[in-house]
Amino acid sequence: MGSKITVMLVDRREILREGLTAILQRDPSIEVVASFASGREAMEKASSIRPDIVITEADMPEDVYLELTHRIKEIPPETRIIVLTHAKQESALFRALRLGARAYLTKHISVDDLISTVHRVHAGEVIISAPMAAKMLDEFAYLEEKKDARQTDQETNLSKREIEVLELVAGGTTNKEVAEALFISENTVKGHLSRILEKMNARNRQQAVAMAMEKGIIKKKS
Repeated sequence: MGSKITVMLVDRREILREGLTAILQRDPSIEVVASFASGREAMEKASSIRPDIVITEADMPEDVYLELTHRIKEIPPETRIIVLTHAKQESALFRALRLGARAYLTKHISVDDLISTVHRVHAGEVIISAPMAAKMLDEFAYLEEKKDARQTDQETNLSKREIEVLELVAGGTTNKEVAEALFISENTVKGHLSRILEKMNARNRQQAVAMAMEKGIIKKKS
């Protein structure tokens, strides 16, 4: 039989740590070598214990568990981290993954699935529960959309105020109405429009609006 997978547990609740220990040690190839209530204490001991897997909670104070994840990743590079949570905390998920966590699961996971996750993470896999995976896809789509918007803004180099002016112009407002809506003078509006035309290489405001809609800088009017 090969060497066992060594596991460190980090959770504030003793009853949960004892329960996890009992569950994991049903598998003779897994050994719980340390158990800590304090994330900071676990960080101090991680370099000497050098566990294969750390199972920690996401429901501890956010700064503590994220620091734990980061420090364990840095000290023993081979250590892999599994994060358990009661809630579907997508914000914590993204940070944990960026810091090196290899699995992020809800505490409703079955015994068999937990043991399987330990083996799979030890083998190099990344495991995320289905609800969290869906959240990740939504977040990635949102980030991609923001990236495209930033690229579009960079292409035209329009300021936030110039985009606001364009949006109002697209609605058919006059310079005076734009000025009133933005609490600026008509001369300032004319200055913004002049810079917009120059930056977009447009002949007039109508062409600038059409180009801005085409590039997705402003929304097309229905």
